[in-house]
Amino acid sequence: MPSRLKTPLSLLLLLLLFTLLSYQLLFNRLLSQAQQTALRHGAEFNLYIEQQLARFSLLNQSLAARPELKQALSAAVDSDKSALSQLLADFNLASGSASIYLMDHSGLVLASSNFAQEVSFLDYNFGFRPYFTETIRTGQSYIDYGLGWISKERGIYFSNLVQQQPSERYGVLTSKLNIDQLELAYQSIAGQSPWLFMLVDEENTVLASNNPAWRLTQLGEQSLTLPRHPGVLLPALAVKQQGSLWQLLQQPGQSQLPRTEYTVAQKAHQALPWQLVMLHPTRPLKIQALQYSISLALLLTLLLLTAQYWRNRRQQQLQRTQLYQKLEQAVAERTASLQQSNQQLQLEIRQRSEAEQELRQTQEQLLQAAKLATIGQLSASINHELNQPLTAMHSYLQNSQLLLARGQHTELAGNLDKLSQLLLRLNHIVQQFKGFSRKAANTPRVVTLQSLVHNALDLLQPLLRQQAVSISFEEQAAPHVKVDPLQLEQVLVNLLGNAVQACEGLPQCQLSIRLSVQEQQACLQIHDNGPGIQPHVMVHLFEPFFTTKQGSGLGLGLSISRQIVQSYHGSLQIANHPDGGALVTLFLPLYRTE
Repeated sequence: MPSRLKTPLSLLLLLLLFTLLSYQLLFNRLLSQAQQTALRHGAEFNLYIEQQLARFSLLNQSLAARPELKQALSAAVDSDKSALSQLLADFNLASGSASIYLMDHSGLVLASSNFAQEVSFLDYNFGFRPYFTETIRTGQSYIDYGLGWISKERGIYFSNLVQQQPSERYGVLTSKLNIDQLELAYQSIAGQSPWLFMLVDEENTVLASNNPAWRLTQLGEQSLTLPRHPGVLLPALAVKQQGSLWQLLQQPGQSQLPRTEYTVAQKAHQALPWQLVMLHPTRPLKIQALQYSISLALLLTLLLLTAQYWRNRRQQQLQRTQLYQKLEQAVAERTASLQQSNQQLQLEIRQRSEAEQELRQTQEQLLQAAKLATIGQLSASINHELNQPLTAMHSYLQNSQLLLARGQHTELAGNLDKLSQLLLRLNHIVQQFKGFSRKAANTPRVVTLQSLVHNALDLLQPLLRQQAVSISFEEQAAPHVKVDPLQLEQVLVNLLGNAVQACEGLPQCQLSIRLSVQEQQACLQIHDNGPGIQPHVMVHLFEPFFTTKQGSGLGLGLSISRQIVQSYHGSLQIANHPDGGALVTLFLPLYRTE
């Protein structure tokens, strides 16, 4: 092996060994700290349980000494016990217990705190339960636990003998504390701690846990049914124990369980044959130990690299000096080159700006030329449109002179009114073409596409009447768009004019205009009944100066129209319609009005 590879490989092996050793030491340390924390939580929880047991034992003993209970035992069997049941219900509410009930010498429930509830213990016989039999046998208070025969709820039972004199009839008073209350109390004690707990009795049954899946399970590999928990099959909770580490092999309701490892601390309970088992997943501890060990390894690596750096620094000092000199020379040369490139770039930017300005001016001039060309094409129809009112005005003027000479002033006033209407009509026609022909200032504003289509149709009215064009306008929507109205009117006049010209020579010219909204865009479609567009013409439609009009047109209309539409982020499409004729589709972004 080359010598230059031996040193890095040795350092790598050293770092790996250091990481493994530090990981094991840190993991053992974290396990020890976790178990100490578990014992502290366990001691606090055990103390809480003992306090609750003492509290409920004292409450049950005090309640058993009340004369109302002794009187109920000596009264007739069929006497009304509702007042006593209400007394027990009041005590139950005040103490926070699950239920309190009084049984006679045979175990029959005479009074119960849940007498008014849907599930009541009245007239049930619990003489077979250990808390009854043991209290009768010993004559002393007795604490038992298990699953409720009626309620099917886990609980701790506190029983006391009720008897005034040894020769008198006796009974048993029992209070039940739900184990759910202990589980809720643990959350208050542990807070956000990741610790889990189990309360395990002498039969290895998990009585309580803050993990719902572990409640009423049997530690072992087989499911069991025990007398203490009647009518319930206790699922197996398979555990592999290795010292203070437990590994869950099987969990109820899951056929395959990722083997979760826990560090465990156990503490016995003094009053009951229970073991409090505290469990903490080892995975977070392993991750934490691994993070610490990697951090230490990185720190050691940093120290080694720092030492290597300072060792190499002296050797590189002379090389740096020479390198700096070469670098300064290269920087000076590069700076001069960059300055020259910067000057050239500024010149190109200026030239490009001037070219763009010229291009915009040229485009405006071409747009104006296209407008004037359109007006030129409409000149014949405009002339006809103007001659009609002028001829009528001439006739009205001659007639007015005769009426004035005859003194027929009423008829003269009528002629003057008609002359005024004809002047207004001429003014409207001239204003339309005057506004259309002036240069657009390119000032976009929000307008309805519907109004622009109507304006374009008004401009083309002379041509439309001259050629007797039949127009079908379907307005499915009135979309708003943000455009320069004059520019878009030029586009619409050009598209409609092309459609009319496509129908020349036909007996009947028909245009179908459809206005709608498609995919959040305003859509305008113009369909003519002309012969359509030849394939060899279709590929050149949007090329500048390409025209199919012999002796008329500049060939700029569609090219400029598409540029105008694209400047508003729209699109212009032309295709042959399946039913014949050409179909022009214009899309513009929809402007949403608030």
